[in-house]
Amino acid sequence: MARIAAEKKYFALLLLGAIGIFLFLAALPLIAGIAGAAIFYVLFKPLYLGILAVLGGRKGLSAFLVICASILLVIAPLSYVAWVGLEEAARLLANADAISQAAGSVASGLGYDGVEGFVKAHAEGIAVIAESLMLGLAANIAAIALNLVVMYLILYYALTEHEKAAAEVGGILPFSGKNSSRLMKEFTWAIRTTVIGNGAASLALGVLLAAGLWVAGMGGFLFWALLGAIMAFIPIIGIQIIWMPAAAYFLVNGDYAAAAGIAAWGAFLSYVADGFVRQLVQKKMGEMHPLISLLGLIVGIMYFGAVGIIVGPLLLAVFILLAKMFREEYAPGW
Repeated sequence: MARIAAEKKYFALLLLGAIGIFLFLAALPLIAGIAGAAIFYVLFKPLYLGILAVLGGRKGLSAFLVICASILLVIAPLSYVAWVGLEEAARLLANADAISQAAGSVASGLGYDGVEGFVKAHAEGIAVIAESLMLGLAANIAAIALNLVVMYLILYYALTEHEKAAAEVGGILPFSGKNSSRLMKEFTWAIRTTVIGNGAASLALGVLLAAGLWVAGMGGFLFWALLGAIMAFIPIIGIQIIWMPAAAYFLVNGDYAAAAGIAAWGAFLSYVADGFVRQLVQKKMGEMHPLISLLGLIVGIMYFGAVGIIVGPLLLAVFILLAKMFREEYAPGW
C-alpha cells in the first residue's frame, strides 16, 4: 500500500509538472501583460485604496479610475514617445543628404575629408533601424493589444479582490507563511525601488536634459523630457545617447555655441548630476545591487523585449530571494 501511495504521489507530481510546463509555454506570448499587471498592481494599489476610501467602497469604479490613471500616466506617454520618435527617424532619413553635406562642409573647413559619406551612412543606418522598429511595431500591434487587454483584466481582478488574491498567491507559494509574506514584501520593494526610485531619478534627469535642449533651440520639450527619462532609466545607455548626437547636429550646422552648451550640460548631467540625483533618491527608496540590475536588464531584453528593462531585474532579484529562502527552509533537512 505504501508503494502504491508513493507511486500515486510521484505520478501526481509528474502530471502537475507537465501541465505547469504546458501552461507556462502557452502563456509566454502573454508574459508582458502578466508581468505588467503585477508591476501596475504594486504601483497603483495605494492609489486604488485611497480612491476606494473616498468612494465608500465602490470597488469596480475605483479600479476603473485607477486603470484610467495608469493609461494617462504610463501608456499614453510611452505611446507618444514611440510615435514622435519614429516620425523623427523618418525625417532624419529624408534629410540624410542635407545633414551629411553640412557635416562634410564643416569637416572640410577643419581639415578633415571623407566625413560626409560617414555621416550619411550612419544617419541612414539609424533611420533604417527606426523604420524596421516601426514595421515590427505594426506587425505586432495585435499582440501588443492582447497583452494590454490581459494586463488590465488581471489588474482589475487583483485590485477589486486584492485581499483574496494575496491569500491565494500566499497559499500557492511552497514556503512557510513567514517566508511567503517575506517574498511578497521583497517583490513589492523590488518593484518600487526599480520603477519608482530609478524612475524618479530618470525623470528628473530627462526634464533637466530637455530644459537644456530647449534653451539651445530644440523644440518638443515634452518629447525630449520623456525620451531622456526612458534612456536614463536604462543602465549603461543613459542620456548621452541623446545629447551627444544633439551636440553633433548643432556642430555640423555651424552653431558652435549651442553645440558647446549642449555638450557641457549633457556631460554635467551624465557624469555629475546623475550620481547625485540617484543617491538622493536611493536614500529614500532603497537600492538594488547594480550587478543584479545589469544582468537582469540583459536577460530581460533578450527574452521579453522592451518590458524586460523592468521585468528582468525583478525576476533576478526574486530568484535570488527564492534561492535564499529554499536554503533556509529546506536545505538543513537534506
